[in-house]
Amino acid sequence: MEYVKVLNLNNLIEACFNVYQEIGYQIGEPRTILLRKIISNLECINALLLAQTTHEILIILRSSIETVVLFCYLTTHLDKQQEYISDSELMELKNTFILVKNWKKDIDTGNPLNLNLQEAINYHKEIFNKHLSKQNQEYVLEQLKLKKYEVTIDNFNTIDKFFRTNKRIRKPFFMDMEKMYSELPKLYGLDVELRDLIYSDYNINSQVSHGQYYIWTRGMQTDERFIEQVQSQIVKIVTYPLMFLKGQVTINLKNLTRLKAITDQLLINIYKYQ
Repeated sequence: MEYVKVLNLNNLIEACFNVYQEIGYQIGEPRTILLRKIISNLECINALLLAQTTHEILIILRSSIETVVLFCYLTTHLDKQQEYISDSELMELKNTFILVKNWKKDIDTGNPLNLNLQEAINYHKEIFNKHLSKQNQEYVLEQLKLKKYEVTIDNFNTIDKFFRTNKRIRKPFFMDMEKMYSELPKLYGLDVELRDLIYSDYNINSQVSHGQYYIWTRGMQTDERFIEQVQSQIVKIVTYPLMFLKGQVTINLKNLTRLKAITDQLLINIYKYQ
């Protein structure tokens, strides 16, 4: 099978880093972390382009689209930033309870790995005691009707049900991309292209991530058409955060002009097949 490598993102990554770094100093966390994630995804895509692993490129692009929507949402709804951090804390607590739950199942079925359940419980409790805010600690205790957070045989099923059914933990807003998108303002004539990114590009990328049979078996090459599809998504991923930040930050004109020149170059011939 013949492959064609026609895209290198080194210049884009450098230009994007310079602009995003400048923005990061002004907006702080948590949004700065999301900008860093976009840069990290671009670096991964660059490596995957070199290796010509097409399916994996789409998987990383899927992750990038999720990050862009979350960033734009938090930029539009600044009051949601603390909720994002708070819900992330609760997800960490849930993750460690899943560890406890899985170890308990292994032990109940003969403990083939010679696991010590108390070690997992202690780790889970450490997350509660050291990594949860006081507000979240009080919230969990109130929901479970406990005075002190303990995991015992008697309350195990109650805690399990809490993590499975609690609305904040089952699907926090930052994991509900369609809902976040529905609450974004229609800015700068982006409505059509942003909707296309989410409901067309993201849909295909998600099917690749989930192993859709025909996508994985029909073959995919880094040919001209594939590269143009990737370029189109990358340009949106890089520039949409800037558009939603318009009027909120100051960006060095030289850095911004260089980034725009590179993204403009990527746009050449994107619509050739449309």
